[in-house]
Amino acid sequence: MSPHPGVRYTLERPTTGEVLGTLTVTSVELFAVTATFDATPAFGPYRPLFDEDARLAQHLAEDPDPDLLERAEAVLDGLMSLSLILRGDSGRGYRDFLLGIEGDEASFRPLTPEEEPL
Repeated sequence: MSPHPGVRYTLERPTTGEVLGTLTVTSVELFAVTATFDATPAFGPYRPLFDEDARLAQHLAEDPDPDLLERAEAVLDGLMSLSLILRGDSGRGYRDFLLGIEGDEASFRPLTPEEEPL
């Protein structure tokens, strides 16, 4: 099942067994899925990284400074190194995706067109 409003995914870090939160899809666009985000206490240590990612993205939208871009790429590398997955109720989901979290809202972009078994 592909994302559509109401579908829920758990955000997991399988290497540590942590469940970081739940995303509930609110809308699906051509290149992004938006969702509400309900964090678990395990998300706390990762929030600063997501906050920095959101801050840099906002600054880059206003100023395409190469130094900002380099910092944003380093933060993205840090996020990707977490090897997070989005697991749907069906046990299928995404391993390859871009994810942004700001407060209790999230957006993600699957890098593969269809969910896969996890």
